[in-house]
Amino acid sequence: MQTVGLSMIVKNGAATLRPCLESVRHVVQQIVIGDTGSTDATCEIAKEFGVSIIQVPWENHFAHARNAPLKVMTTDWVLALDADEELDEDAIKHLPKLLERADVGGYVTPIRNYVPSRYTRAWDRLAVPNDHRHLRAKDAPAFVVHENCRLFRRQDDIYFTGRVHEAVEGQIKAAGLKLVDAPFHIHHFGQLSTPDRKEEKAKFYRELLRLKAQERTTDALAWMQLGLHEFEFFGNAEEALTCLDRALVLEPKASDAWIFKGMVLLDLGRPQEALASFQNARSDGRGKILREQFRGDALSALQQWEEARSAYRQALQLSSDPIVESKLGLTEVRLGHKDAGLTKLKRAADAAPGVIEVHDRLFKAYVLSDMLPEAADASERFLQMVAHPKLFLRTASVCAQMKQWDRVIDILARGLEMFPNSAELLRARAEVDAMKASPEGAQAASVR
Repeated sequence: MQTVGLSMIVKNGAATLRPCLESVRHVVQQIVIGDTGSTDATCEIAKEFGVSIIQVPWENHFAHARNAPLKVMTTDWVLALDADEELDEDAIKHLPKLLERADVGGYVTPIRNYVPSRYTRAWDRLAVPNDHRHLRAKDAPAFVVHENCRLFRRQDDIYFTGRVHEAVEGQIKAAGLKLVDAPFHIHHFGQLSTPDRKEEKAKFYRELLRLKAQERTTDALAWMQLGLHEFEFFGNAEEALTCLDRALVLEPKASDAWIFKGMVLLDLGRPQEALASFQNARSDGRGKILREQFRGDALSALQQWEEARSAYRQALQLSSDPIVESKLGLTEVRLGHKDAGLTKLKRAADAAPGVIEVHDRLFKAYVLSDMLPEAADASERFLQMVAHPKLFLRTASVCAQMKQWDRVIDILARGLEMFPNSAELLRARAEVDAMKASPEGAQAASVR
């Protein structure tokens, strides 16, 4: 009978290690943990499970660290987890059959990354609604799936490579063995950690990604990973663009890199160049949803409304995303299809009550449609989600156009209660007060 063991590296994982080890307690015959410098109760918790612990000096290199406990393993197969992950409970019924396949070197395992927002994107993957299969993730609205080989044969020529985003897939292929999709998954809870912890992790990975790109100057993927990380976690659009251009010189057919380059160009206010970038990306495959959505954004920025409508429609056919539907709805209103557009916008707002951009588009559509009462109500609802002096002014302006002066004063008062030093709100309130004192001015005054 084939055996399987758990190999891990951990540093200060006491908060999550116990449920991780519990998830494999009846699955594995050996557990080896490489501790890279814990100062909490990690080692004490590990000992409760009869774990073999080795001390591994941290060298800013994930593959080096992971290969240390891997060398100590004696089982036929190896399962790799992190301390903030758990093996799904259904895995145990699949493993006996999987381990008997002589032609397979490893199983590519879906990993559910639970996220705090339904509308999260990771790489080119969009979040999907949580099915609440796992109790620990019951409050997470969604998860994003990615795949890695996490179950593989233990043999000398199969080991991890890569300073960061390390993997064994390359070694398995080099050994002439198959990689097969696993019929089970892993739960990952790291994205549900505190903002401070996520910021710390982002800085840590940035350092490693920079080292990786410096070492592997001809590796297009390394430059793409660094560019996307710089943009998404630190907002460094120019630096991201430099990295993505470097990746595309090395691999001109890298469709993902063209999509991400277009995304960055949009952020830089260069929609025509972004559109050209999207044209270089494949029109099929996993990235098509993002490609069509971003292409619609570029076309909208260029006021090419019919073409934008077509792009958003294609994206919406592939994913029932209320954000995309709201973009399509506003585009249709701009094209004069008011009823169809507003129907989509209201449906999107109902589906995504906490997404600010969706409600902002609904407000704009009401204004474009000269539906001021509806615009005022939508703007009031918007203020319940996010408060800013300009948003109070916007709401007051719409009400002023309808000459609802008591409502205008109430909105400005609420704004000044939250932002007492706002020069814009103070000036608007003074204008309204002056208008109220002048009957003639009441007919012409407006709030800007």
